[in-house]
Amino acid sequence: MTIPPIRWRSVGAWLLLSLAGIAVLARQDYLSQRDRFLQGASIAHRMLSQKAVQHEAVLDTLAALSHPPAPERLLPSLQPALAELLALGWRSPQGWQGSQAAPAGLDGAVARAAASGHAVTLPLDASRYWLVAPSSWSMLIDARHMLAPTEISADTGTLTLAVQADALVLRSAPAAAAVGPLLSIGKPLGVASQPFLMQATRRLGPADWPWLAWAAWAIASALLVGAIRYGQNSRRQARRQAEQARMAALTRLSTLGEMAAGIAHELNQPLTAILAQTRAAERLLDDPDEAPAVRQALDASAQQARRAADIIERLRALVGPGAVAARQPLAPDTLASNLAFLCEPELARRHIAFEWTNAAPAARPMGDPVAVEQILHNLVQNAIAALDGHAGPRRIRLRGEADAGRYRFSVSDNGPGIAAADLPHLFEPFYTTRSAGMGLGLALCETLAGSMDGQVAARNRPEGGACFTLSLPLETRP
Repeated sequence: MTIPPIRWRSVGAWLLLSLAGIAVLARQDYLSQRDRFLQGASIAHRMLSQKAVQHEAVLDTLAALSHPPAPERLLPSLQPALAELLALGWRSPQGWQGSQAAPAGLDGAVARAAASGHAVTLPLDASRYWLVAPSSWSMLIDARHMLAPTEISADTGTLTLAVQADALVLRSAPAAAAVGPLLSIGKPLGVASQPFLMQATRRLGPADWPWLAWAAWAIASALLVGAIRYGQNSRRQARRQAEQARMAALTRLSTLGEMAAGIAHELNQPLTAILAQTRAAERLLDDPDEAPAVRQALDASAQQARRAADIIERLRALVGPGAVAARQPLAPDTLASNLAFLCEPELARRHIAFEWTNAAPAARPMGDPVAVEQILHNLVQNAIAALDGHAGPRRIRLRGEADAGRYRFSVSDNGPGIAAADLPHLFEPFYTTRSAGMGLGLALCETLAGSMDGQVAARNRPEGGACFTLSLPLETRP
């Protein structure tokens, strides 16, 4: 197990948050531009339909006149209001009267208009057509001028009107982009005499995308992820400091206990000798004059020496290897994760790679989790110290495996290894190979392991470096 790459997780979180926000902003911008497009197209359709209605109204008004003026005189007065009007005329009893010659097919158009009850069209080309009423009044219209450019919204895109098969372009948008969603709507004019199809299309290309909003969101999400990561790092650091303080306190207490056990071992023999000599003196002193006083003093000394021996024996029983620790099934992966978290800053500072491999994921060793964590922490700290000054890549590997009813944690490094002269004395109290060491760390590990029916061993690896192994009994399952 490699220490998780926190920086990559932060980048991944920022990317996910940015993409989610960009998607939301893109949808909102698309809906907004679509609404403006539909609104612009609807306004253009309504204005074109109104123009068509005006055409019919003018023809109906002229048909109602009993003495209509000459078309040549009437046309200039109508053109200011109807810029699209090019010519005007009708078939009087004296024949065709108009500002231009009569359109071809006029008689047939008048007949069709009379049959349908409304005006009909006689298209000339893609933009011009004659509108012929049942009364024979006719007007030549150029559809290109039905709407002024200022009356068409830019949000509409390209606006066309199909007077004939070839659509007439009323407004031409800039060159359409190759990518982006396409907006399109088509509706015929709401007049029976001129049911031309109005078509509006617009492609929302990269130039229409909300780049500024996206950039602002990307920056805001980066700040948000950074703030969250800073908070998490602060909490991790506080937790790490608390764990380190707890581990230091446990180490101090255990070291004190180990020192007490060593002192008890060293003082027990002199106290025993004092007790034996005092008893001998008690037997040898038989002076009648001094005997009572000497005997009383020696008896008191013997009682005090015996009392001291009892106190020391109780202290040894309390902190010695015979003490039995509470045991429970352990989760090696959790222990390794906590250990990696606790040592992460020092490993990173010294550029040491830490790896955890569990060859028996289902196995559960029995032991005290605090004691096991303390042992592994001590072994990893020794490995870190051994790699100090080592040239080249630095690695510490923690491996777990089950074999013959035991679970073994192995802490190995690629450092210089252990000198052959030091190897037999590593677990002796107060024996150390470091100038600033007390020689109690490995002795403490052995004591804690023994309290759990475990063992700690050390060896040199053939390929270089040292390997320390903690062996614990496996959980027995029915």
